Amino acid sequence: AATPHEEPPANEPAESPVVIPSARQIVSIGSATDSYAFTFHEEELNAILSKIPPGWKVSVVSVVGAFRTGKSFLLSWFLRYLERHCVKKGGSSIACADGEATDKEWYERVQTLNQHEGSFDWRGGTARNTTGMWMWSDPYFLPRSSGEDVAVLLVDTQGMFDHETTVGLTAAIFGLSTLLSSYQIYNVDKRIQEDNLQQLALFSEYGRMAFEAEEKAAAMGAIEAEETVENKAEETSANAVKKVALGKEPFQRIDFLVRDWQNFDTEDETDIASMEQEMSEYLEHVLAERTASDLKETREQIHSCFKEVGCFMMTHPGFAVIKNKYEGDVSKIDSLFLRLLARYCERVFSSGRLQPKTVRGRELSAVELGTYIKSYALMFEEIGAHFPKAETLLEATSKANNANAVNVSVEAYAEVMNAVAGPQADNYQRPDELALAHKQASKR
Repeated sequence: AATPHEEPPANEPAESPVVIPSARQIVSIGSATDSYAFTFHEEELNAILSKIPPGWKVSVVSVVGAFRTGKSFLLSWFLRYLERHCVKKGGSSIACADGEATDKEWYERVQTLNQHEGSFDWRGGTARNTTGMWMWSDPYFLPRSSGEDVAVLLVDTQGMFDHETTVGLTAAIFGLSTLLSSYQIYNVDKRIQEDNLQQLALFSEYGRMAFEAEEKAAAMGAIEAEETVENKAEETSANAVKKVALGKEPFQRIDFLVRDWQNFDTEDETDIASMEQEMSEYLEHVLAERTASDLKETREQIHSCFKEVGCFMMTHPGFAVIKNKYEGDVSKIDSLFLRLLARYCERVFSSGRLQPKTVRGRELSAVELGTYIKSYALMFEEIGAHFPKAETLLEATSKANNANAVNVSVEAYAEVMNAVAGPQADNYQRPDELALAHKQASKR
């Protein structure tokens, strides 16, 4: 064995340091002194996305809402659920990896929710905790109903509506989270109030405008191309109207997650199904059409922006949990809260509900998702704590679309040409054959 002053033998490689999974900050936000400047940490994002196999689709689950409403605490429980329900790359389950008996529910096998190691950083009390935007360092792989696996990324965001967050910064945080998410969770306290709906409608409107502008631009491009080839302006214009499809919602799913709900009618704390029925009826009532024009427009706006809108309610976790000295002892958490939490995890990560991030109907791979996040984050980095104009959003989206289109085209071309004249090809190809293959690959 080597002494402390000797180099290890050449045939004994030095041990690599163990990297503990943690939340990594992908966007940091300054203070009032620098006008709440956004800083995008591209190297952190790239390190996370590099862990996803090429071509795999990616789902992004993010949580937004007011400060001190338990967003990071919720995400830390998501991590515990995923650790016991994700699949390995080979497809084998790693549930019950801790080796305990399987007659217990997954949450009953968690003894402590460590505040720091293995969790999004959370704490009780009234002071703001999370700043900026954080993504968990490791993706989790879950099965989809289609038979494919999907990589899941969890994102935590800075709490909003406190005394230090401007309206512009709130809009920017909410907007960026909405743009990158496939499943967004809007954390609200005790009930869904009208101002919650108005804030959601306002912040999501910009994204809808940008996507509609992009659809129009794509349709106009199709019109010009077809007119050049066929010179059939009237027919092309009629076809373009169908292609615009302005009614399509730009975003996928949002849940109102009501915390500290106190009004369940059922007295049976094990009857989660009845509680879920109450949740559905409550959401239906909240989003029901109103006569007053401003209330009506708010609801129409939400439905025009999101393909799916859901609601779930969770009771108070217990007063011991909200104290500054609470360190994560699960035995102190209310049992009904844990049962509702378990059910919500099942809903969010079910194979039928969890979908990859899509842009204009296209499911994104890790590389494509990274391009979009970079484009949007750099846009906010440039304009600061203000929500951008629709034209600015359109420019950022178009840049990402163009970059991804180039990458997909190059990959398709390389696939065809590698089969003809790549490293594994062993037949001689005449120049005219190569030229023909090049022409065919270029049309893909």
